[in-house]
Amino acid sequence: MELSDLPVASRLLRAIGLKTFIEIVLLCVIAAAAAFTDFSPLMRGAIDIADRRQVAGWVSDPLSRNEKIEVQLYLDGRFAASVKADRNRTDLVKAGATEQPDHGFKFDLEGSGLSKGVHTAQVFAVRPASNGHFSLIPISKMKHEFIVD
Repeated sequence: MELSDLPVASRLLRAIGLKTFIEIVLLCVIAAAAAFTDFSPLMRGAIDIADRRQVAGWVSDPLSRNEKIEVQLYLDGRFAASVKADRNRTDLVKAGATEQPDHGFKFDLEGSGLSKGVHTAQVFAVRPASNGHFSLIPISKMKHEFIVD
């Protein structure tokens, strides 16, 4: 059966289906390109310590290995500090997490004035995004709780 032999409604339905499929594929390509442009989905990191004295860990982006990534600390959901992740962590190289050791970060909480009780710490990597803006990418999926006594 030729396409011209199909009723007009059937041809129209096929054309709409093909158009929808092409739009979905195009949208997926644009979304994937934006994801790789605004941040690296390959970025890795962790918070190793979160206690009343410090919040420390590491972050590395395999797509920009030499870059010292800025990280921001949020305590109890509020911005607390910002540092570059450039501290020497030879254990990361030995474990195969990075090729270079200078991807560690540490936030000193001594004298921060935290009240007694349970607090949460979350660290975000600051990544350039389109239009000169920045994106905050969480280093870990969960907030880390610690107690000040």
